[in-house]
Amino acid sequence: MSETEFLIGRSGLDLVDDFYPEDLPNEWRFDYYSTLFKTLSLPIDTQEDLDSIFEELEDSDEEFELVLSISSKQLASASDLANLLDSVSEYRSLFVLFCELKHQLDADVIALLKDYRVAFQSDQSYKLDYQAQEVVGKYLYYSHIPVLYTTSSWDEKQMRAYVEQAAAINTRTILICKHAESGALNKIRIIAEILGF
Repeated sequence: MSETEFLIGRSGLDLVDDFYPEDLPNEWRFDYYSTLFKTLSLPIDTQEDLDSIFEELEDSDEEFELVLSISSKQLASASDLANLLDSVSEYRSLFVLFCELKHQLDADVIALLKDYRVAFQSDQSYKLDYQAQEVVGKYLYYSHIPVLYTTSSWDEKQMRAYVEQAAAINTRTILICKHAESGALNKIRIIAEILGF
C-alpha cells in the first residue's frame, strides 16, 4: 500500500484568475489561500509579509507547509546564506527551505543548514547526507519532507500521468506547481485524491 500523500500548492499568492474575492484585502490573501490549499512556496526574500504569515502558522491547528525557496546562487556562500537566513531563523520550524540545486553544496553551507528543514531538487545526482529519492526524472534530497517542484502546465491527462509517476515517492510530499492557477491546482488535487494520494 502506498504511503504517498500530496500537499498541493503553488509558488506565490498572486493568482490572476478569480480565486480571491474582489473586496479581499491583500494582507488576507494568505488566510484565504491556506483554507483551500495545503502548501505555498515563496522566495525567501519575498515582498509578502513573512512575519504575519509565520504568526498565522503558529496560531493555526491546520496542516500547512510553507516552502521558502532560495536560488542555487544564494547557496554558494555560507556568509551570504547566513545573512539571508537571519531574518527567518527564529521561525525555522515553520517552513521548509527549498532549492533547485545546480551544484554540489559546500560543507560550510551544509553545516549552516543542519538545524533547518531542507529539501532540494536537481536534474543531477549529488552526494548529500539527506534522504534521497529519484522520481519523475528528478533527484530529491530532504531532511523531513520532499518537495517536488514543477513549472509545467498540463491538461488533465498529463496531470494524472505526472501524479501517478510521482506517487512512486511513497511518502508525504509537497507538490508545488509554480504557475498553476486555482483551477489547475484543484484539478491536480482532485486527481490525486481519486488516485488515493
